[in-house]
Amino acid sequence: MALDRPTPVTFHAPTVLAVGLPPDTLSRAGVVLEPSGVGLRVTNLLDLRSDSARFRPLVLLVDAELYDLDPEAFDMVAKDVGAKLGVAGSPREAEVTLGQLLVVVTRKSALPPPPSSADAATDKWDFSEVVAAVAAAEGRE
Repeated sequence: MALDRPTPVTFHAPTVLAVGLPPDTLSRAGVVLEPSGVGLRVTNLLDLRSDSARFRPLVLLVDAELYDLDPEAFDMVAKDVGAKLGVAGSPREAEVTLGQLLVVVTRKSALPPPPSSADAATDKWDFSEVVAAVAAAEGRE
């Protein structure tokens, strides 16, 4: 008589999938993610679709210059896997973007609209305005 065993379930830890980010930006993203327990995975353009489908990331974090080459493609990949799209042009932008997105995701609430009306159509999260405000506030202290 064979024992009935449950089918193993594959579970992926929450992940941020980064594409095209320079090493200093990846390092800063890792520092932000470490306390949250969210993993950071790096992919390239060739493997982006398959890695997105495999890891089902919470956030797809894309370098700003790379994003600008084909915004619709990155928007579609993020939408297809149910990820939020973060665009970072600097290590500081990556830090702020991930910090803001993780706060919202961990509260399990719906994301508020993107920070500017120009981004509302694509649901692109670009925190360059927030980064500028934070930098200005840090300069005053």
